[in-house]
Amino acid sequence: MTETFTFAHLVRTLGRGSKGSRSLTREEARFAMTEIWAGRETPAQLGALLMLMRVKEETPDELAGLLDAARTEQPHWNGGARRIDWPAYAGKRRQPSWYVLAARALARAGYPVLMHGGGEHTAGRQYARQVCEALGIPVAKDWEQAQALSLTEPMVYCALEHFAPKLSHIIDMKAELGLRSPVNTLVRHLNPTGAPVTLQGMFHRPYQAIHHETARGLGDARNAVLKGDSGEFEVRPDSDQTVLMLSPVHAESIEWTRVLPKRSIRPPEPDLQSLLDTWSGQEQPEYGLAAIWETMALVLTLSDDLSQEEARERARQIWQAR
Repeated sequence: MTETFTFAHLVRTLGRGSKGSRSLTREEARFAMTEIWAGRETPAQLGALLMLMRVKEETPDELAGLLDAARTEQPHWNGGARRIDWPAYAGKRRQPSWYVLAARALARAGYPVLMHGGGEHTAGRQYARQVCEALGIPVAKDWEQAQALSLTEPMVYCALEHFAPKLSHIIDMKAELGLRSPVNTLVRHLNPTGAPVTLQGMFHRPYQAIHHETARGLGDARNAVLKGDSGEFEVRPDSDQTVLMLSPVHAESIEWTRVLPKRSIRPPEPDLQSLLDTWSGQEQPEYGLAAIWETMALVLTLSDDLSQEEARERARQIWQAR
């Protein structure tokens, strides 16, 4: 029974050594996040739990249990209905954030988006928040404003700290602990608005299956996990990619074929002005437009049960009508 658990019990379960330790059950992980959310753990217990889970690598059952509690405890959404939950936590290292333009075009075409992010720790990276601010996409100052804005705005950005401050604090602990924690994985599954379409971008290949199985365990009906550019949910149009999906009609693993024949030269750093000029139509970058259209097409494939070619044609139509 959950009542018999203690935080010390969980740490002991994870840390008994190679022969005595094991991963947490889903119920144990749910208890852990309930305690964390309420602030009933000590700093030492929290650090020990997070790092022990990280060293062995978090399991889908552990993540699903943590998320059972987090999704229950996070504030209720009373704003406008969102079609797409778009987490954006990685930041872009070389290419500009083409995925933000893809999300904006989809939102304006009747696929409302909540984009959320946090943990903007890496110098030189371009994060969704600054791109949204530059483009004039509403950036909420708190959770209440995010809900109010969503009643009239098709796309809203809200920082993690405004709806899950404890999780935001844990992500910020990277500077103290020296490592990312399982919370960096689970925040991509929070889906705070209960949107029917959920997306996860990741960088490290082994985490693709972990995200996929976590979404399955949570019962997400329309989910896509992509090894996206710099870890964001953005298709690389110059590379064939495997996408893991949960969908009523599509196979769980689909091959997303490249549309550019050879690998593009990466710019030294992400340029913000190129995003503004591409949105306005002043620039027509081959790679950028392909990344936008392909990212849109992947989301449309998942959302509307389209084939890749149908989705690509629809994406171009939406972009032209933006």
